[in-house]
Amino acid sequence: MEKPVNHKITNKLSRVQIHKVLMVLSMIYFIAFGLMMVHTSGQPDQAPHTYFSRQFSQTWGIPEENPNLQYTITGQPYLYYWLNGAAYKIYRLLFPAGELYPALLWRLMSLFYSSLTVFFTYKLAKSITGNPYTGVISAFFLSNTLMFAFVSGGISYDNLIGLATAAAVYHLISLYKGKEFIRQTSLIGIWVIIGALAKDQFLLLTLIIFIAWLFYVIRHFRQIQLKLSKLNFILIIAFTGFLILFIELYGVNFIRYGQITPVCSQIKSLEVCRTYTYRFEYYEPFNLQWMWFVRDSLIDPIRYAGSFCIFRMIESIWGILSHNSFIPTLSISLHAAMIFWAFTCLIYYRQPRDSKTILLAMIILCYGTYVFLWNYKREVEYDFQHFVVTGRYLLPILSIFLVMMTHIFFNIKHVFLRKITIASALILYFSGGLGIYLNRYAEVFAHWRLYFH
Repeated sequence: MEKPVNHKITNKLSRVQIHKVLMVLSMIYFIAFGLMMVHTSGQPDQAPHTYFSRQFSQTWGIPEENPNLQYTITGQPYLYYWLNGAAYKIYRLLFPAGELYPALLWRLMSLFYSSLTVFFTYKLAKSITGNPYTGVISAFFLSNTLMFAFVSGGISYDNLIGLATAAAVYHLISLYKGKEFIRQTSLIGIWVIIGALAKDQFLLLTLIIFIAWLFYVIRHFRQIQLKLSKLNFILIIAFTGFLILFIELYGVNFIRYGQITPVCSQIKSLEVCRTYTYRFEYYEPFNLQWMWFVRDSLIDPIRYAGSFCIFRMIESIWGILSHNSFIPTLSISLHAAMIFWAFTCLIYYRQPRDSKTILLAMIILCYGTYVFLWNYKREVEYDFQHFVVTGRYLLPILSIFLVMMTHIFFNIKHVFLRKITIASALILYFSGGLGIYLNRYAEVFAHWRLYFH
């Protein structure tokens, strides 16, 4: 005798949206991968980030300078370290006998920021395309980008500014789609200031996003409606508070020191400030007139981009370049080929009226150009010794790039070619992400194991 069908359960199952289940699985997948990286050593700039976090864990305000150390606190972006310090103080208050090491707590906080970045990547792609599956795939791509996952397990402000970028651009796109003006504007402002208070290089993204916001306001001024709900009022107050902190840091710095952030020598003695002394034997101050007269013996920007910089960026995003380095050559070459294929598809299947994709492309182009010029300036100053030239500085726009790439692949008109492209990309990102980590663990990553004691 057949059992009666439970129609309530059947109806509930039928209402379950598959893309939400897949997104939850993607988040669990990334968190698991990130937890492995939390126990892996070698993330960049661990020493200064740990020092600043410890200093901020001793006070609710700005800690005092140590005149005998090169690490400068005065006038520097502080939000990432303040959050780390606050988290540790709250943990000690709640669990006085707790044995959680501060470095582990701060690594877990970094993983939390990156997990939110994965989530906002999903929301951004879904908002751009209207297709939630592009969001799931974009989030999966980001989860399997080696340098992103690696940094996500370390103590680094890169995780917070990556989140700030993804969230700010998501709300910017929401504004361009005509969603509530006050709410989206306030959220854009809050996120860009969070990024700027975490790292001064984020100021360029703040400017780019502000220009995009201003362009929208000018074009749609007559259609803008101002609705002041309770939530909007709270967001305005929050934005105003962050704006005051922003002006208090950068405005005061500009008046007091003549620049957005003071250099160490403006705060401490030159002897204390001089680090990486071996680099100074190569140093020559950047000078355009000097560059013009020695142009015949200088590597020009085009040759530098084609012969070194682009490949260095790719291998240090889809590989790992830090105190510990892992450069899987075949995987990186395939990722480069996938990027080239995405660029080809963008040109062939271009949609001139796709304003939101153009907006993403402009953000990527402007910030990418800035990073390239900054790298080239450093290379000229240090005689092309390749100090601190790494794709990690492109991580803030990585989620935007992957969203755009996914969008391009879904716009391929030929159905079979579209399916092959998406399937190949999924296989490549898994094989070059968690797959390669597990496959090469005993050979590479087991030796990077970090034990807290």
